[in-house]
Amino acid sequence: MGAKGKTSLTSRVLSAVAMLGSAQVVNIACSVVRTKLIAVWLGPIGVGLNTILVNGSALVSTTSQLNIRESSVRDLSAPSTADALTLKTAAVRRWALILGLLGALAMIVLSPLLSASAYSGSTEYSLYFAALAPGVFAAAYAAGEFAVMQARGQLGSIARANAAGGVAATLVSLPLLYIFRINAIVAVINIYSIAIALCAFFWRIRPDRKPAKRLDLTTLWSQGRSFLILGLSISASAMLTTLMNYIFSAYVNSRSGETALGIYQSGYTLVNSYVGIIFSAIAVEYYPRLTGLIGRRNMARTIMAHEVSLVVKLITPVALIFISMSDIVVRLLYSSDFSEVVPFITFAIIGAVFRGVSLCYAYRILAAGDSRAYIFSETVSVTVGLALNIIAYSSWSYLGLGLSYIAWYIFYTALTAVICRHRYGVILPRRLWVLTAISVAVISAAIALKMLVAWWLPLVTLLPAVIVSTLLLQRK
Repeated sequence: MGAKGKTSLTSRVLSAVAMLGSAQVVNIACSVVRTKLIAVWLGPIGVGLNTILVNGSALVSTTSQLNIRESSVRDLSAPSTADALTLKTAAVRRWALILGLLGALAMIVLSPLLSASAYSGSTEYSLYFAALAPGVFAAAYAAGEFAVMQARGQLGSIARANAAGGVAATLVSLPLLYIFRINAIVAVINIYSIAIALCAFFWRIRPDRKPAKRLDLTTLWSQGRSFLILGLSISASAMLTTLMNYIFSAYVNSRSGETALGIYQSGYTLVNSYVGIIFSAIAVEYYPRLTGLIGRRNMARTIMAHEVSLVVKLITPVALIFISMSDIVVRLLYSSDFSEVVPFITFAIIGAVFRGVSLCYAYRILAAGDSRAYIFSETVSVTVGLALNIIAYSSWSYLGLGLSYIAWYIFYTALTAVICRHRYGVILPRRLWVLTAISVAVISAAIALKMLVAWWLPLVTLLPAVIVSTLLLQRK
């Protein structure tokens, strides 16, 4: 790939990051408002209950959806005739509805078990969990529509649907929280999923022709078999991640109470959601493009190397701002009651660099349709991550969780790199690892400057240097 090709590719990726990132910023701002009001009006106990319910709903939703959004994108992105694409699109939408209904039913049936596992055997919150069924169905429907949009490159529609849904959900939720307080949490969770689904329906891609075949059971299965099998593997691994979060949340809740859980969740949300703007925006554009080139190994390797380089360059200045402003951000988004989580988010941001690199490797495994390798890597990663979190939290509290986050994603990066090397012959240039090491060193220096001198020092010393260096490297 020549210099012009790389510049064009960078422009495409940055355009996707700007477009989808802007939508996520809107969504995050709405989430901040909701979380802030939950924290202020309901306190850490309300945040803790919200965490338990969201994690329980995500566990069932992840399992029942078979991760149809990611798995079907691979099939929808593959070269095909117009008739074949129309039939495949119809099948994806039909399967999304079926999986949504199954998920809603599972949410109701499993509600006593979810309550008992989170509250030391008590089924007092069973109705809370069962009432989340409509949100599970709505999330499955939206996943099917977003898969179609992503495969067709309609990133603007994805951005608009997510932004509009987030704003609408917030406007409806705030009066409910104010009036009904803790009793409104279930409604707020459902409203968000339903609002996103309604906006996905509004901006969906309308078919310009009818499917060439009738979608009977045989056709539905033949069209969906490949992405359902891959989705089963992805869903199993995603379920393990959600299960890990659920188990660890229950562990913190049982060991330290809902207040500690609410504090931990606030930090986890900050690190994963807000820095994750870059990762998720890149993935939406990167995954279909990588899938389309999977048969051309050298080109796929070039695309992957470019993505790793761009991720590291983008995350470094964001991390410096995050480190400097972490105390202010926690007080602004939550309250002074959550200040204990600052050590966690300060150190965990180093792990975000490795999280970005490992994401590029993980999507390479997915693009190959290698379900066995993917579920192996995710199972091992989740097991190691849960063990590290429990040991670190029991030994060093929130600071320990920040260190375990770093160790977890270093391990996951190494694991996925080894898999990609041995199964697909992917060996990334050494310069990318040097770039990653420099990024980690700069972020570590920022932490030291903040802790030993002043919080603003990384902003006036390291941040300008990083931005200028990134621009010069990109031009070169």
